[in-house]
Amino acid sequence: MEDILVPLFFFASVFGFPLARRAMIHRHRLELLRAQQAPAHGTSAPDGPQDSSQNDAPALALRLPEPHRLYALALLCRLQDAPPAQEPQVRALLGQIRFEYLPDTLRSYLNLTPAAREQLRAGGRDPEGLLREQLEHLSQGVDGALRQDHGSASRLLTQGHYLRDRFEPSPLDTARFDAAARNLGAAPLQK
Repeated sequence: MEDILVPLFFFASVFGFPLARRAMIHRHRLELLRAQQAPAHGTSAPDGPQDSSQNDAPALALRLPEPHRLYALALLCRLQDAPPAQEPQVRALLGQIRFEYLPDTLRSYLNLTPAAREQLRAGGRDPEGLLREQLEHLSQGVDGALRQDHGSASRLLTQGHYLRDRFEPSPLDTARFDAAARNLGAAPLQK
């Protein structure tokens, strides 16, 4: 029995101690981060999502009725997966859609009272239809922003102009070369 327990305790201490130490360090760092993020007056920050945070669109999207929930989450995925090498204007627009327009749209829908819903229906407007329309507008905005990467095309054209200016001989240089070739008895340069 001793033959099994001694090596077992040895390996447990060799491998277990670093793992336990690492877990304690990680826990300590998390506590420090929470203490730094807590408000200055000493109360701890709430664990639930905050309405004023910039990342509340996913939480709001999960509270939507089913067809709109999937559409809003798909829109969030497209915004998250957008290529990072976009122009600054495109990045700014995608950021506004992600952190302002989409959360404001979702909050407006979710904050509708039953009386407000009835008022919209009495005016001939369906609240779900309005939400779907607004989500479609946001989706079209994302499509348009992702299509308008003019910077890459502009850089390619600029590079082409530079290379043409740098390496294509000017007509004056061609005429000098033809004259020098005639003087040497060679055939002139053909274009």
